[in-house]
Amino acid sequence: MITLKYKIKPTIYFEDKELWIFNNEILEMSFSMIEDGITSCKRVMNGEYPQMSWGLEVSELLINKEMSTLEYHGKFVAEIPTAEICEMLEKYRDKLKEYQSEEGLI
Repeated sequence: MITLKYKIKPTIYFEDKELWIFNNEILEMSFSMIEDGITSCKRVMNGEYPQMSWGLEVSELLINKEMSTLEYHGKFVAEIPTAEICEMLEKYRDKLKEYQSEEGLI
């Protein structure tokens, strides 16, 4: 017999099919990894670093001050404004915090 193990948490869904693999990776990230993405975006946008890289396994975000490049297995997928990525990650983080607070997880 298998004991069913699962987590229900807030989700994020990109409407553009090209971004679905990135979407799935974000959903697999820990809270601290999401925070790391936000910090990386802010450091680059503030000029602290010229470029940073962020991601998990198959997708990588090359963060630049204005526009970031999403790659999948090293191949170009899309250019996305860095400020929009940062804002999206902040909103997702805030929802995760809210959920964890409601569930007594933090």
